[in-house]
Amino acid sequence: MNKMPIVEGLIDYINEDIIPFHMPGHKNNKRQFNELNVIRDNLYKMDNTEVPGLDNLHLPEEMILHSQKLAAQAYKAAKSYFLINGSTCGIYSMITGTTKPGDKIIVQRNCHRSVFMACFLGGLNCVYVNPRILDEFNIAVSVETSDLIKIMDENPDAKAIVITNPTFYGTCCNLEEIVKEAHRRKILVLVDEAHGAHFPFNDNLPKSAMECGADVSVVSMHKTTPALTQTALLNVSKGVDTEGIEFMLKLYQSTSPSYILLASIDTARYIMQEKGRILTDELLVNINEFRDKMSSIEEYRLLGKEHIGVKGVSDVDITKIVISSNFGGKNLDNLLRQKYGIQVEMSDVNNITLICSVGDNKESFDLLYNALIDVIKNKEKVNKSIHFKKSIPGYKIAINMREAYYTKKRRIRLCEASGMISGELVAPYPPGIPVLLPGEYITDEIINYIEFVKENNIPLNGINDGTAEYINVLDV
Repeated sequence: MNKMPIVEGLIDYINEDIIPFHMPGHKNNKRQFNELNVIRDNLYKMDNTEVPGLDNLHLPEEMILHSQKLAAQAYKAAKSYFLINGSTCGIYSMITGTTKPGDKIIVQRNCHRSVFMACFLGGLNCVYVNPRILDEFNIAVSVETSDLIKIMDENPDAKAIVITNPTFYGTCCNLEEIVKEAHRRKILVLVDEAHGAHFPFNDNLPKSAMECGADVSVVSMHKTTPALTQTALLNVSKGVDTEGIEFMLKLYQSTSPSYILLASIDTARYIMQEKGRILTDELLVNINEFRDKMSSIEEYRLLGKEHIGVKGVSDVDITKIVISSNFGGKNLDNLLRQKYGIQVEMSDVNNITLICSVGDNKESFDLLYNALIDVIKNKEKVNKSIHFKKSIPGYKIAINMREAYYTKKRRIRLCEASGMISGELVAPYPPGIPVLLPGEYITDEIINYIEFVKENNIPLNGINDGTAEYINVLDV
């Protein structure tokens, strides 16, 4: 039996000498940023508490306040707040700090689960807007502006809209136009910008939420900048009332914030602010060279700028490399890890997704390209990929998620659940859009859709019974 299983597991992974095309964005500091080495060399000495001279995250007056002001300048925000509980606590604070229980809020249906949980915590009534599906990759991408305008017009009492921009796959909606339309209707625009922390530092990347005029955004520093895991920023535009947000940050953030994580945010911001343009230029050169070499290989298809204008996609962040292949996403993921020592961020039935950052070097892209070519040369088994074409059924809300959670439930067979109210979340992946959320009616159409998903071996997220033979429904 392992005496220190976590430590030993991490050491085993380190000893594999993996090429990380996954977060965090520092990529093990393979670029040897001197600023990151300062944290490494002083790790235990930096692990401190709120003694005189070290300021207090929950009442910043000195060094933390100054650093947050520098972050606000870098992100073109009126105010920036450091998050050491990840983007999740920022999304909780952003949503519950700008709304009150019972408010109506419009939510992109393929949002991160933290958005659903924030609506649960806030007792909010949600109206959803479905993203479009990019058929070539069978993934949920961005929302179409016209779809969102229709939802806003049908719900003039909505307090806010929550948009995911960019998506996990790097696709962006027309956020500027959405902000303009929302503000005309006096609706706040709240953006889960977790995957866009690098946007402000190069005008060849999509525009940031703050540049597009959004009211509040949350960015994960650890995803795409050289910061440690669990670090993020909450950015607020001028004119936004921050009293509620600041209260919620005190509620959701630890009262013992890590100074190591605070130092990491400060360091990553400094690196990006001082050298970000040069570093991201270099990164984009490496990515474009890789994409050019891949463009003539028929076995692989990459999501890119050529998809702008399709299915609500207004821009694409090419630092997310999404590759569809006949080898299948899961299969290719396993091949890259086991045979070539390359770990991707995510895979689904058809695709692999790789996260690139300023921490990557040219050698990593060359090794990735060579590995993908070698997969073809070795005539690896082709996977009969499932292209998910069945239309996603509509939904009908009976009660909000919070009420549903606190209502007594019972377990029944899914095939007998028509007309019942779901007590669970059910999300086929791909495309990653929940077909059911707690508090929504189960219909014959939804049951048939789930059965179709099961028949095609598409994983189901959220539901307790992974086989979806049974489902928890409200006992009403």
